[in-house]
Amino acid sequence: MNRIPVHLLLFALVAAAFLLPCAAPGQETETETTEKFEAAAAKLDAQLEETLAELTAIRDRIAEEKPPLAAKMQETAMILREKQREYDIARSSREAITSEFEKAERELQLWRDERSYLDGLLFDFRKNYEAASSLARTGALSELLLAADKQDDSGTKARLDLVAAAISDLKGAATLETLKGEAIGPDGVMHAGRFVEAGPVSWFLDDDGEISGLISSTSALTPEVIPGTAARTQIEALVEGRKASPTFDPTLGTAVALQEVEDTFLEHILKGGIWIYPILFLALVSFVVALFKLFSMVRLREIEPGTVSAVVAHLKAGDPAKATSDLAGITHPAADLLKVGIDHADLPREALEEKLYERHLALLPGLQRGLPFIAIAAATAPLLGLLGTVTGMIHTFQQITVFGTGDAKPLAGGISEALVTTEFGLIVAIPSLIAHALLSRRAAGVRSNMEMSTLAFLNGLRPVPSH
Repeated sequence: MNRIPVHLLLFALVAAAFLLPCAAPGQETETETTEKFEAAAAKLDAQLEETLAELTAIRDRIAEEKPPLAAKMQETAMILREKQREYDIARSSREAITSEFEKAERELQLWRDERSYLDGLLFDFRKNYEAASSLARTGALSELLLAADKQDDSGTKARLDLVAAAISDLKGAATLETLKGEAIGPDGVMHAGRFVEAGPVSWFLDDDGEISGLISSTSALTPEVIPGTAARTQIEALVEGRKASPTFDPTLGTAVALQEVEDTFLEHILKGGIWIYPILFLALVSFVVALFKLFSMVRLREIEPGTVSAVVAHLKAGDPAKATSDLAGITHPAADLLKVGIDHADLPREALEEKLYERHLALLPGLQRGLPFIAIAAATAPLLGLLGTVTGMIHTFQQITVFGTGDAKPLAGGISEALVTTEFGLIVAIPSLIAHALLSRRAAGVRSNMEMSTLAFLNGLRPVPSH
């Protein structure tokens, strides 16, 4: 059965204590009220004792059940941690498997792309091989060629077999072959002789025993001997099957063509046209002026503060001759200023300043001499190069108007003039700019030393009066 809580019983007792005295007079006697109160109190005490006994029993049961529950809870926590660890391991394994799967997919796609690319190369080779082969060779390999046209695995295998057949043909073509014919010699005359062919490489030996070398084709598709490319004895030894080391061109004429278009330094300059000459003139004059200016600047030895102090001390001692001797051998412009100061040492400070300033202005043009021309050369050379570029492009467009764009050789003159003048304009301008900057910095240093020496001389000889 349900028990009344203790705190409710206490609340009921207190309420009864306050409410019972308030009963209406005449309804109950005091004895009856007291008896009822005592009966209610006894009943409440019994219920309170019963509730306390039940509370004690509950507490005892809780105390008995708590250790097994705690042990069960710890066991459950351990199981939970183990499950969490297993979950983490499973998740890591899943992520690793997913990463490996994605990597395998990428590699598979890469292999598929490589196979598609190789299949395309093999298919292009099949077309080119059929176009370059003779009719007899094509007829002998007709079944293989037809099988190579298929787009399945059997077609791929057939194309690989075709490559093996082509390699076999190349091995058979590596043998020497000798043919009779004529070729143009270095003298421009046709000479009879024989051609020695080893695959795509061909040599020529004339019947007179004078001409030998590699073969190149002319614009008229006539074979022409390249002089000095192969010794006759080496080619003959090769034909006879003996050990030989004849010269051959692995580029099949490309290297020879590049060598023919290479120019000497003078030829490269002359391609610049008429505008290359003023650029070279500016380069020459700028170089000479910069060299002369550099030599004159290097010779200048700056005046030390101790020299100025010695000059002032000798002047104050009344010995201008000794003050002048202190400046002997000094080529710096500041020495000229100090000599002017020695000659006019008896003047007031303002007059002495005017004399020194006049001499300072007279020395500045010599200090700056040549620098403006270097600056002009640095600024003008790129402009002349640009002018040569414009005239060269105009000449090129005129050639295009006459000859069109089919043959590039008539256009080479205008293009060379356009590029060479720009090249040499920059070659002249960049060193000129550097030389002008360095020499101007040196000139500024000399001018600063002049001003410092003059100021030290004035302050030592004629101090400014304090106010």
